[in-house]
Amino acid sequence: MKKIVKIIGLIIITVYLAWSVYEYHWYSDLIPAKIGITYAINISGHSGLREGCGAAIFRLTNATADTICRQKIEFFNDAIYSRRSKDPYYTYREWKETPVPNTWTSEGTWPGLGCSSVSRALLSQILIAASKKGSYYSSKDEAWILVIPSLKLVVFSYFG
Repeated sequence: MKKIVKIIGLIIITVYLAWSVYEYHWYSDLIPAKIGITYAINISGHSGLREGCGAAIFRLTNATADTICRQKIEFFNDAIYSRRSKDPYYTYREWKETPVPNTWTSEGTWPGLGCSSVSRALLSQILIAASKKGSYYSSKDEAWILVIPSLKLVVFSYFG
């Protein structure tokens, strides 16, 4: 009996780890390649049969954060294609400096971010950074991205 419990436990752990690796690669592929990321801080959301919403928050590499601090908005001039594809669906619009538009925060958070299970403390830091100069944002069909160099965060959210 103990052997069966151990086997079931190992299967559950293996499935969980495989899912975590898959999620990391799926969402990291949606970030433009020029934006260096290291690890996921939070990947969470809700999904139905065809639609979903949520967020993936990554740690920005030190080198990328330093380069953005020096180059400002110019850093993002050629950061429009996701790692996954140059297909129009995966192409970001022109990058802009924060604050984000009021339409993003009219309901407290922007679409997708409110569906995530990010901690209140981190959510508060993200919303503060989004409301003042010094961070950069863009969007594409059904997705929004915010890069916060001061916190070394990349916040990707989706709704749809």
